[in-house]
Formats: sequence, structure tokens, C-alpha cells
Amino acid sequence: MITVPPRANAQTSEQSYERSFTWDYEGQHWTWNLSIPTALYESYQGVPVSVRTKNGPAGYGYLTTTQDYYVKLLAQKLTDITTQTGYNDYDKVSFVLTFVQNLRYASDIVTTGYDEYPRFPIETLVDEGGDCEDTAILFATLARIMGYGVVYINPPNHYAVGILGNNLKGTHWVYPPDSNQTYYYCETTGVNFKIGQLPQEFNGQTVKIYPIDETKQFIPAITVTAPTIQPSPTQTTIPQTFNPNPTTIDPPVIPDPITQPVLPLSLDLITENSGLFVIIIATIATLMTITILSTKTKRTKPTPQTSNHSTPSGEQQQTENNQSIEKFCVFCGAINKGYASFCEKCGKQLT
Repeated sequence: MITVPPRANAQTSEQSYERSFTWDYEGQHWTWNLSIPTALYESYQGVPVSVRTKNGPAGYGYLTTTQDYYVKLLAQKLTDITTQTGYNDYDKVSFVLTFVQNLRYASDIVTTGYDEYPRFPIETLVDEGGDCEDTAILFATLARIMGYGVVYINPPNHYAVGILGNNLKGTHWVYPPDSNQTYYYCETTGVNFKIGQLPQEFNGQTVKIYPIDETKQFIPAITVTAPTIQPSPTQTTIPQTFNPNPTTIDPPVIPDPITQPVLPLSLDLITENSGLFVIIIATIATLMTITILSTKTKRTKPTPQTSNHSTPSGEQQQTENNQSIEKFCVFCGAINKGYASFCEKCGKQLT
């Protein structure tokens, strides 16, 4: 097996990775610029792939880092902005799902060299995407911090999330089977998939459902000097087993997502390419003018007469006219051709 560690795929400053994310939701275009601490990313990157995959897809609760201070700040920002916008619970979850769906898809073998390399949420954000289990883990972590019930859904050769809901539309499962808890399918790798919308290729397929045990999650040895969000009393602090020497970093400042109306495609083209638009209009007008003039000329130009003889020149025409006039000789009375200068009979000069 190839042993190439995953690496961030863009430039970084000395202390943080600068990332920008964009997505559209309900007619609004959102932009979110984040500075993700380098030390935090590296602490997750140091976890061996053998540890990540030890328990297979059933053990991805290990990567669901609901106690990560930075991910908690992100979830809080998402909660605040969706509350201020006036979204209900369905739209709040859909908003976060859309954000995750717009991350790029990248296979593990291409980006890491491993056949299977599940990422922690921080890694997925810094790497600006991943494959199905990576985006599913990120979405499940954010949704769980925001207070929603989640499980992992495992169709054949795929990974997704189930969100706890009541009386929603779409594909869902009761879990545990003898309970009254209904989880609706959430696809995280394709854009525009709604809650409960199952990709067609999984229709009729048997899926596996995995609960998330937050007490088994990995916690990096990162100490924040002045944490913004404290763990809630119901959360359990897990003893740290990696990186015995913790790293101390300052708490990051996370800005709010920025929104603006989504403009129609035609308006975007005119606004962003006004010079090109003027040239196109001028070209069309010129072509129309040429066409009109050409048509008008064809209509007014006389149709030439078809003849087997060429039109005589002025000199030739004059000669033919002279030939048609006969000259009379006053000396001998002879009749001569019109072009004759001397009488053909007596030789006298004709007048």
C-alpha cells in the first residue's frame, strides 16, 4: 500500500490556512472566509491511517469531533446566522447540508495515496473537500453540535448521514428498529440533494446504520489560551492519548458568512462583460444594415437583357448609321454607299 500522507492543497500562512467557501441557498449567495490554525490541522494529520480505519465505517464516531473548539465555533456561527435569517429547523439543517455539498469531491487514492483515508472535519475544510465519508463526517459533526440527532447511513460502497426528523418527506429509516426515532437520508457529495432524497442508484439497496458514540472521538492535544466556547456540562472530556506535549494557540476569530442575492445568469453576463456586450450589439446592427441595403439594391437594379450579340460601341454605332444613308452623285447621277467620299462611277468627290 502506498504511504503518502495527506497534505493541504493550497498556500498557508505561518499560523493558519486561509480558505474561502461559497454556496447558494434560497436565492442567496454565501461566502465564508476562514483562517484555520495550522497546528490544529497538523494535530489531526498526525493520526495514523491504521487508527482511523481500525473499526471500519462503523467506527467513524472516532472522527466525529464534536468537542473540537474550532468546529464548535463554526457550528455556532452557522446557528447564529440561520437564526438571524429566520430559518426553521428544516432550513437550518438544509443550509448546512448545502454548504457541505459544495465542497469539491476528491477520491482518497488521488489526494492521499491510500485506498481509504477518512478525514477529520478540520482536514476536510483545509483540503477543501474529500470523498463521501469525509463530507458525511463533517456534516454530521456540525449538525450534532447544533443539537440535531444524527446517524451514519452506509449504502453499498457509499457513506451518508441520517438526520432525526418527524413527518418529513423522502427516504427514511426507523432506528433502533423498535423505537419511534426516524432518520431521513442526507446526501453530502452531490449538490441540490434535499433531505430525504436518495440517489437513484441506491433505490432498493440494503443499507447499514451506525450510531455515533461521541465518547470515543479523538481529541487533539491543542490548548486554547482563551476558549470562546466552553464544553457543556453533559459533554465528557476524553483523556488524550496522542501528542503528549500539547500545543498552545490563541483562539481564532471567525467572521460571519457574507450573503448577497443570486443574480440571473443573463444579468451576470451583461454586467460582467459590458464591453463584449456592446461589441456584439454593434456587430448585429452592422450585419442587419448590410443585409437591408443588399436586399434593396437587388430590388431596384434593372434586369439586363439576354442577347447573343455584344452591344456596339459609339464609333461602331456611327458607322452603321452612315452605312444606312445613300449618297447621290450630282455629276453622273450614280447612287453610292453612305460612307463613300468619291463616286464609285465617275470618281468625282461627293458632297
